[in-house]
Amino acid sequence: MAVLEVIKMGNPLLRKVSEAVSIDEINTPDFQTFLDHLIATMHAHQGAGIAAPQVGVLKRAFAMEMAMNERYPNKEPFPLYTIINPEITPFSDEKIPSWEGCLSIPNIRGRLQRHAEILLSGLDRNGHAFKTHLKGFAAIVAQHEVDHLNGILLIDQMESMETLSFQEEYEKYWL
Repeated sequence: MAVLEVIKMGNPLLRKVSEAVSIDEINTPDFQTFLDHLIATMHAHQGAGIAAPQVGVLKRAFAMEMAMNERYPNKEPFPLYTIINPEITPFSDEKIPSWEGCLSIPNIRGRLQRHAEILLSGLDRNGHAFKTHLKGFAAIVAQHEVDHLNGILLIDQMESMETLSFQEEYEKYWL
């Protein structure tokens, strides 16, 4: 599987809203291969998640997984999810603090607030309806990736830029 180029903040594609994926497109070999490459790219860069726009593809699809990840050594594991045309419904107004990084904003972390528990729904990679209840870090990652599909970066969600830090300073002062 190929590792795709991750585009960086400043690339206009990261600010565009992605298009829904049709069932017919989901079932094509090209789209299935793209999903495999997206997952390989996430793994190669030690991402907890990655959205299609981050590799320059404006489609509503993302992958996420947490298992033995050097960038997030103390986060609770969750299985591989590949979600197409996702929708998020918060379970409540409760939010939790989240220190987030982004493959498209390398070596930067920022603190923001995310919903503590969500219902993630959409289609799986075979085009079947998918629904799961996520909480904690998995919920945070899903919200981060859906933001990418809407042209939103983590810095847009920060209430204050005071915690925007390079990775080294995050580890030194905030971790």
